[in-house]
Amino acid sequence: MSEQETRTLDLTGAPVRPMAVRLLVMTGPDRGKVFVLEQGTALIGSHGDCQLQLTDDAVSRRHASIELLGVRVRVRDLGSKNGTRYQGAKLSVLDLPLGAVVEVGATQVAVLPKVSGTVAARESLGELLGRSEAMRRLFTQLEQVGPTDASVLLTGPTGSGKGACAKVLHELSPRAKGPLVVWDCGAVSTELVQAALFGHVKGAFTGAVKDTPGVAELADGGTLLLDEVAALPLELQPLLLRLLETGTFQRVGEGKVRRSDFRVVATTQHDLEAKARAGAFRADLFYRLSAIVLTVPPLKERLEDVALLAQAFAKRSKPGAALSPSAVAALSAWQWPGNVRELENVVERILALGEEAVLPKPPSAEGGDFHQARERALAAFEKSYLEALLARHKGSASAAAKEAGIARSYLYKMLEAHEVDPAKFR
Repeated sequence: MSEQETRTLDLTGAPVRPMAVRLLVMTGPDRGKVFVLEQGTALIGSHGDCQLQLTDDAVSRRHASIELLGVRVRVRDLGSKNGTRYQGAKLSVLDLPLGAVVEVGATQVAVLPKVSGTVAARESLGELLGRSEAMRRLFTQLEQVGPTDASVLLTGPTGSGKGACAKVLHELSPRAKGPLVVWDCGAVSTELVQAALFGHVKGAFTGAVKDTPGVAELADGGTLLLDEVAALPLELQPLLLRLLETGTFQRVGEGKVRRSDFRVVATTQHDLEAKARAGAFRADLFYRLSAIVLTVPPLKERLEDVALLAQAFAKRSKPGAALSPSAVAALSAWQWPGNVRELENVVERILALGEEAVLPKPPSAEGGDFHQARERALAAFEKSYLEALLARHKGSASAAAKEAGIARSYLYKMLEAHEVDPAKFR
């Protein structure tokens, strides 16, 4: 095994296996074109014998070659007229990590890992747990993408575990010893977004009492997690795009150009591609962020994982604790609109208050078939959970929805269905 192949290890300490790559054209007249290189070397150019044939007038007949080297590639300029560039600098021969974007002529080509649909045998990866097929497939994808520098867009509903996936990607990467910096794109006012992203110097604006680095600078050498990137105001998205394209920025109020080298991972609960088509999100920024898209399934689509998660949450909350079989059965029956985060909250309530105070009583004595009994149990559980949430937050539906990890509109529908009045808890 070559030096490049042994340089990165997975979470078990085993060497990462060499992988195929996907050459994705990100800009230029051939944008969206893809060539998958399974082994060996691929040629890029305008000639018909090139594996990635481009129509860009600035691309030579045989412009550059890409050679596989485990979790890296060797990019070689083949004497092209306009040169091959990486991060703005011309190269002749250079070994690059997967996820790198190279410029050939006026076209940008991303060198990405090929993600497979193989189902892993393991039931855990980092903080992630799951024995369902969907989660074990996600484990494989995370293990394939983690050791690279590729930008990753994690999609999935609130509370499904996107943050834990981002942490796994960071821990699997060559940047694991660097920082993992999380930036909530919707938590900063529009006026302060630039300062939060790039930092500022003393006196740059009212309240700037000292020089302060932004998240881009803090993430140097590590990973920058853009949490809920869809919340970033449209007019400020060009600032982020330029940072991702050049790796350079200036603190607010300062003329000095700074550089930061980080990997970017973004999360969203929205259909970002649809937003880009509708003009609500910049298409070029979406394309830059979505080099690799991984979907975290909602808990309702992997109910076979509830028992495993619930017992793990119980032990994490209280060492040595375990839920009874009847409690696990009751938890496994619900659809979990708040996903993994909601399940963890319920388990903590069970340990604090007891099963009888949180879970519905068995409905067998009321008669009816299995389906009717199950629906009664679920309804009782939902109502009990909603009332406990509102009591804890003194009737604030907004705070209750946030803790449960569900939309406020959905919470109101549930309150109406179960005839629960938030005013009674204020």
